[in-house]
Amino acid sequence: MMKTNPIYDERLKKVQACINHENEHVVGCYMGQAVPPTYSDISLAKYMSDTEVGLKYYIEFVNRINTIAPVDCINFAYPGAHQAALSLIWWSKVKMPGEELGENDIWQVDEKKLIQDGDYELIIKEGSAAVMNRILPQIIDMKKIEQFFEYHAKDEMIAQQYIDAGYPVLNSGLICPPFETLCGGRSMTAFFMDCYKKPDLIKEAQNVMLEEQLKMIATRPDRDYVIGEWIGGWRGASGLVSPKIWDNLVWPYMYKLALALIERGITPILHLDQNWDRDLERFLELPENKCIINTDGMTDLRKARKVLGNHVAFMGDVPSQMLTVSTPDEVKDYIRRLLDDIGVKGVILAAGCDAPTGSKFENLVAIHEVAQEY
Repeated sequence: MMKTNPIYDERLKKVQACINHENEHVVGCYMGQAVPPTYSDISLAKYMSDTEVGLKYYIEFVNRINTIAPVDCINFAYPGAHQAALSLIWWSKVKMPGEELGENDIWQVDEKKLIQDGDYELIIKEGSAAVMNRILPQIIDMKKIEQFFEYHAKDEMIAQQYIDAGYPVLNSGLICPPFETLCGGRSMTAFFMDCYKKPDLIKEAQNVMLEEQLKMIATRPDRDYVIGEWIGGWRGASGLVSPKIWDNLVWPYMYKLALALIERGITPILHLDQNWDRDLERFLELPENKCIINTDGMTDLRKARKVLGNHVAFMGDVPSQMLTVSTPDEVKDYIRRLLDDIGVKGVILAAGCDAPTGSKFENLVAIHEVAQEY
C-alpha cells in the first residue's frame, strides 16, 4: 500500500472528480518529458541515460512550476529507459541523444521496413514474439532491454517519489494497439499499402496480438498507484486512414483495449495524435465517465465537446508550437477562448501531445496560471 499525503490526496480527488465530470475547476496537468534539461545544468543525454539523476531533475523542474502556479497532476512521468520502451512498442530503432545524436538532440525514431513478407503469417502461427524477438536485436542493444525491466522493477519506489512530491501521475504504462506496432515495424508506406492489399491477413495477425495484450492486462498484478494508462493513436488517426481501414483495423482494437483497462479499474487515456474529427462520435461507444481523450491541437475540441458532451474527459490542448514561439499572453488567450467555449467540466489542461524541448518556461507556467483562474 502506497503512503500518501494530504496534498497528493486532494489533487487525486480533483483528478477523479474531473474524469467523472464532477469538477468545479479545470485541472492543470504538466506534460513535458524532455523539457527539464533545457532549464537545468544537465544535458539531455545525461538526463536520459542516468535514470536516477534524470528522475530527480524531472521532479525538481515540476516543483519550479508548482512554486509559481499549482501543478495538479502529471500526464507522463520521467521517461526512464525510454529507448527500450519505444523499441518494444514500435519495433523501430530509436536514435538517442549522446549516442547517434548530439548531446541535446531529442530522440528520433528511425523507421525502416523490418517486418518482412511472411511475417504476418508467422505472427498468426507462432505469436508476435516470433517476429519481435528477431527485430529487437536489429534495433537496440539487448542489454538495454534488460535495463528496461530492471528499471520498471522499481516502479513502486518511483511512484512513491511522485506521491511524496504531491503529484498524481495519470499515465502509468504504454499500450500500443497492434495497428501502430505493425506500422512501425513494417514502415508507414509499406504497411498502408498492405492495409489495402491484404486487410484480412493483417486483421488476423492483429487479432493474435490483441489476445496477447488482453491476457497481459487481465493477469498482471494490481498496482494501487495506477490511475490510468496510455493507449496510443498515431498512424491510426482519422486524418490518416480511410473510414474502411479505421473501422476494420483501428477502432475495434483501441475499443477492446480500453474496455480491458476499465475492467481492471484503470482509466484509459487515449492519446490521439493528428486529426480525429471524423470519428469522434465512436468514442460514445465507450462507457461514460471512464476515459480521457488526449489530443494534440489538431482535433477540434469545440466539435468534440458538441459531439461527446460529458461522456469522456478531455486532456490538452495547447499546441506544441505555441509553447515554443508564442508569448505567455498569447498562450493564455488561446486557453481562455477554448475554456470559454467548451467549459471546465471534464477538462484537464495540458500541452497537446507533449511539450517540446524548446518550450518557453513562462509558457509552461502560463498553462497552470490559467488553470488556476478557471
